Amino acid sequence: STVERWATSFRSGDADVTDISRPGRQVTANNSENIALIESTIMEDKCITVNQLEQRMEISSGAIDTILTTELGYPSICGKWVPHKLSENQRLARLNIAKKLLETNENCDSRHLTEIIIGDET
Repeated sequence: STVERWATSFRSGDADVTDISRPGRQVTANNSENIALIESTIMEDKCITVNQLEQRMEISSGAIDTILTTELGYPSICGKWVPHKLSENQRLARLNIAKKLLETNENCDSRHLTEIIIGDET
């Protein structure tokens, strides 16, 4: 029935596919004040959980998750919130480590390298 309504609407010339605004509560938790407060809280304690932030900030866990991932770009890695962007020194350090690993395993046969990375099956 929905497809039929859409087809009728398109035939009558209504080709607008944008959503119609609906009544409901405005999103107020994702404001600059909350974003700055969450970021400063994370800088103080990188092991803080979403539940702890929810209790401290008194906003929903969904809003906190949106602020952390979308607004601040922080993924959760090993239970810590960390900035996703690396500094130039961090990128160079990663590059040097990768080069050393490749140089170390350059003369090894491919079977030896896969055993190091994967480990044995026991």
